[in-house]
Amino acid sequence: MTEDRRVRRTQESLHGALMALIVEGGYGDITVQQLIDRADVGRSTFYSHYGSKDDLLVALLTHLVTDIENNLSDQSNSGFSSLGVFRHIAEHHDLFKSLIGNGGIDIVETAAVETLTERARHALVATTNRVPDVPTDLHAAFLARSLLALVAWWLDREMPYTPEDMAHYYDTLTLQDNL
Repeated sequence: MTEDRRVRRTQESLHGALMALIVEGGYGDITVQQLIDRADVGRSTFYSHYGSKDDLLVALLTHLVTDIENNLSDQSNSGFSSLGVFRHIAEHHDLFKSLIGNGGIDIVETAAVETLTERARHALVATTNRVPDVPTDLHAAFLARSLLALVAWWLDREMPYTPEDMAHYYDTLTLQDNL
């Protein structure tokens, strides 16, 4: 049990270090040395958990994707609500701007699109108000990519509208009042 807590603390420390370094200067130039210095862990400890900084990023993305998934539904528990996503991103503006704003990281966009597409597909299958003559997978991909594009636009402009406004605009643009 003690070992699990130490492992969790080490991983959280490395995740925090990576997030801070990404916000400070982007992902590309981060070195393992910077990560271990910031997290205050040894090089062998880093490599016992992750094979590279890319592996650490993938692990961090897993946590971020889970956070995004948990925020896809607002208090109404609808299947695909953008309001929770916009609220969550507003809370972590600096990090998400570095990850998916202008000059974001491709692997982050790929993971976000996959998660959003799958969630949209499930929501579409569960509703009877689908767009006729549009395959569900195509509709889901459109909803996911349009949400991600709108989030990137919003972040790149320093969030000129509230999360509630953005969710309303997204729902209006994508005709999602019934999802």
